[in-house]
Amino acid sequence: MLAIYSKFLDKLETLEKILLAASSAAMVVIIVYQVILRYCFNASNSWSEELARYLFIYDVMLAASIAIRKNSHLQGDFLINLLKPKQAFTSVATVLGIVFLGFLFSYSLTLCTAAGANISPGIKVSMAVPYASMPIGVVLMILTSIEVVLKNLAFLYKGIDKEAGSV
Repeated sequence: MLAIYSKFLDKLETLEKILLAASSAAMVVIIVYQVILRYCFNASNSWSEELARYLFIYDVMLAASIAIRKNSHLQGDFLINLLKPKQAFTSVATVLGIVFLGFLFSYSLTLCTAAGANISPGIKVSMAVPYASMPIGVVLMILTSIEVVLKNLAFLYKGIDKEAGSV
């Protein structure tokens, strides 16, 4: 079951990386365009900076879920390494993170629906579009956090089996 879930997340991570690469390239092109327009032609437009900002926000939310899966997010490694077994405390911390993400998801949906009536000044889209990055990112982080917990619990379970077999 865990292998199937991990394969699903592998495909999802591949899609996320493709989106990250495309949006990062788009941001570079948009910002270079804006700089050339501003400094070479002494003109500017309103949409380029806003679009680059919204792409960056989506990039952060997509990359956060990859960071959770790779265990490369900010954490108190010193404290976790002191505690034994490490996987048990990592699982507890991750479950607490999932609870926090659940609350964040609820509030982000409220914010997203409330902002839906507003229109962005530069690219003229509903503000629900940039605000939607939060619930999308939170769902991805929850999905990857579940995998982290399951892998840690599977490791602990295998460790218990080995100890029981050696007695």
